[in-house]
Amino acid sequence: MSSRPLRPISILLVGGCGHWAAAENHIPAILTLKKHGFPVRVAAICDPRDPYDPSLLGHMPHLNSVVTQDRPAWVQPQPGEPTETLERRLQQAHREDHFDMVVVACDPIAHFPYLKWATDQGIHVLCDKPIICVEDAAFNPDRAAEIRRRFDTLLHAHRAQPDHLFAVPLRRRANDAFIRVGALIRDLHDTHKQSLTMGHIDVFGGHFRLPEEYALGNAHGYRHGVGALSFSSYHYLDEMTRYLLLAPGQITGLRLTLQYVRRVGDHLATGLNDVLGTLLRPLSEAELPAVELTDRIALAEMDFAFTVELLNSQQQSLGVLTYSFTTNSCSNRSVGVLALDAKGAVAYREKGRMSQYVMDLHQGNLQHLRLTKNDAAGEAYQIRLEHRRNPLVGGTGRLETVYEDAHDNSGVTPRDITTAFITMAASGTPEPTVTDKIAFLDGQVLTHRVFAAMYELIAAHHHDARPCPSVLVEMP
Repeated sequence: MSSRPLRPISILLVGGCGHWAAAENHIPAILTLKKHGFPVRVAAICDPRDPYDPSLLGHMPHLNSVVTQDRPAWVQPQPGEPTETLERRLQQAHREDHFDMVVVACDPIAHFPYLKWATDQGIHVLCDKPIICVEDAAFNPDRAAEIRRRFDTLLHAHRAQPDHLFAVPLRRRANDAFIRVGALIRDLHDTHKQSLTMGHIDVFGGHFRLPEEYALGNAHGYRHGVGALSFSSYHYLDEMTRYLLLAPGQITGLRLTLQYVRRVGDHLATGLNDVLGTLLRPLSEAELPAVELTDRIALAEMDFAFTVELLNSQQQSLGVLTYSFTTNSCSNRSVGVLALDAKGAVAYREKGRMSQYVMDLHQGNLQHLRLTKNDAAGEAYQIRLEHRRNPLVGGTGRLETVYEDAHDNSGVTPRDITTAFITMAASGTPEPTVTDKIAFLDGQVLTHRVFAAMYELIAAHHHDARPCPSVLVEMP
């Protein structure tokens, strides 16, 4: 970090009462900076929940420390509040506290008004993934198309602001295992110009809910007509596109095709939910009333699979990637409906969610890489990397590296990224080993185009009888 004095930083924290912001990442990073004498202050928290609520603070000691030290103003967004009204209230708060930076960590479908307002003001932005999502995008083609339009609007506004900082703290961009894969891909491409030609990315979320839990306020996304694609998938799409950009070769475009989609209503109608549900219900410490799920919940995507065909400038196929995500897989869940979850007092955490994947990547005949992981969410994750190269390009057989406690033991963590970004916003110079792992907005163009196109395909599937609709995405 730069030795020169850093200017004080005033932060608006949107979604500051959520688990990720208050317990895992943003507020802990801010407290670490404070501990080291950095002049940073959380001036306001924008969240439907009251950051001074004792029942909330009892579960979130980091949030308790911030509200005790900084006494931030509470900006409470209202359900159905017009964007113009919200912007006026944000502008009033800005006049009072002069925000230098906005951290956006709320529900993704609510991101855009905060991002656009802050960017238009020239306020630096750190935004959690996915950058833009739009309610009902899983089944309404017009809403799905709005994802791309809003991102392009935001990108234009960002580029119109000189020296404006806008970044996304993506854990896998900084994870040692994923960094190693990128380095191996880039090295082979730089030497032999070999692009990626084939890959399979299979992610198993293992995320189980009882039917009535899909209607809970913290049932991520589903109440807004979007589902699993708006959750963890963005991480893997970002890595897929990052690897493509590290080894593009002759690739100039991607043709996306939706091969499979399974919606919440499809899943519940099969009765597959009954086995684990039968085991869980006697363990419930609170009974939720039976509810009739709305269409927007029933139509939200739960499982899906895409192919991504790699094309050259003559539209010839150079290879194919596949991406699949399923929550209809092993779950570690062992308890029923929790009383605190039913009351909405704390974020919905006990999902028995798994974090499992297989990423299989090939660069023609010259290199093969495989990343595997098989853990329950919250455990000390282990990532295994297998690597093999052709002997004519320096291969010595199969090499295997195991990364223990792979997230927390990584050389750079999301907290480090938040810390570095705040330092940059204060005109400081953070460690280059951290800044080169920050995903800035301009570098998210391809990832977000793919993300938006996937929603367009999922929405079209609801209206179109074609079994495999596809759309072309150009490389930036």
